[in-house]
Amino acid sequence: MRKVLLFVGVAVGLIIITTQAKAQTNMFMYGEVITIDGDRYQGFLRWGTDEVYWHDMYNASKTSNDFNRFLSRSEKAEIEQKSSGNGWSGIAAGVLSIWEDKYSGSNHQFDTRFGDISSIEFRRGSRALIKLKNGVVLEVGGTTYSDINPDIRLMDDELGEVTLKSSRIEQVNFLPSPNSGKAFGTPIYGTVNAGRKGTFSGIIQWDNDERFKEDILDGKDRDGDKKIPFESIKRIEKMRSGVEVTLHSDRKFYLTGSNDVNSENRGIVMLIPDVGQVKIPWREFNDLEITEGNFEGFAYSDFPVSEGLSGTVVTVDGDEYTGLLAYDLDEAWEFEILDGNDDDVEYHIPLRNVKNIIPKNYSYSSVILKNGMNLLLGGSRDVDEDNDGVLVFTSKNDDPVYVRWSKIDEIIFD
Repeated sequence: MRKVLLFVGVAVGLIIITTQAKAQTNMFMYGEVITIDGDRYQGFLRWGTDEVYWHDMYNASKTSNDFNRFLSRSEKAEIEQKSSGNGWSGIAAGVLSIWEDKYSGSNHQFDTRFGDISSIEFRRGSRALIKLKNGVVLEVGGTTYSDINPDIRLMDDELGEVTLKSSRIEQVNFLPSPNSGKAFGTPIYGTVNAGRKGTFSGIIQWDNDERFKEDILDGKDRDGDKKIPFESIKRIEKMRSGVEVTLHSDRKFYLTGSNDVNSENRGIVMLIPDVGQVKIPWREFNDLEITEGNFEGFAYSDFPVSEGLSGTVVTVDGDEYTGLLAYDLDEAWEFEILDGNDDDVEYHIPLRNVKNIIPKNYSYSSVILKNGMNLLLGGSRDVDEDNDGVLVFTSKNDDPVYVRWSKIDEIIFD
């Protein structure tokens, strides 16, 4: 009987370990890198020196709002055939040209998570072609963005770790992550107490840098330098000009002298399920409890194909316009990101998670999420008077209705 129980216990343990390993592996970016000479490498990816997860964001600047501009006739036809007809692919090309020529006067940011991207083609002049999962292609650029055509590290399935210079890369095709293989590390999961700003639980990037349990927290105590791996840490609490670090053994160390543990810390970046990315500045940080957590991140398949933002715009005069939406005249897809600040806490929220936006004054808007969370956000053109307004495409062939930001009472997303 004991042998049977032992066998069952071991089997259950192996199932748990295997399930956790699969979940942790699936959240890492994976794909095929093609060089300018046609050589191919396949494995887990690290974009530049930073992004490794599907939920990490690709940042650039849009060169055009006409997302049909870079498609051939056959590609456009293929997208229209696959679409249900309710999204942007059902809008007449002439209407899109009107949008581009008449309404697109501002340069706009392009932010999306890597899990929404199908492929990225490296181009000259700090430009790239982004192909989304729905087949739409956008050109992006910008010399100040580190995500534009960086070097790429990958764990090649056969060669091990390989670094490819950007000048050698022609295209990256993203693929679903396998359930096994060597990734770059073990994610850090925990709960941050930010005082009056609340508590946040999710996957953590410490000091806008350290991502893995194998990474090191640097500091000094009265006995000298300390380099503590995050896998040994149970709790970090801000204390005076440093932090108190509690290990799993309950040993405690008071550390100072490093931007990992003092006011030079660049903030704690977190992935919050059903919200998005939240960056908590050091001044708002109280403490971090590192835990195992039940949420292990998003797999590539967790990012659905976008058809287009849709909803209703209610004006201050009581008029209502329903249809496809171009928010701030350029954000037209569910995968695009709404940026805003709650004082010093930064929010980067996929529009697919937003239920309502209610402008409150020149500087702030109430943003209500589909999970019921209500935020008052400012500090970004997405939520203040710098917003260019909303285009509402009420039908497939007519000109859109333009509603200025100052005339909007509420936006209700489908």
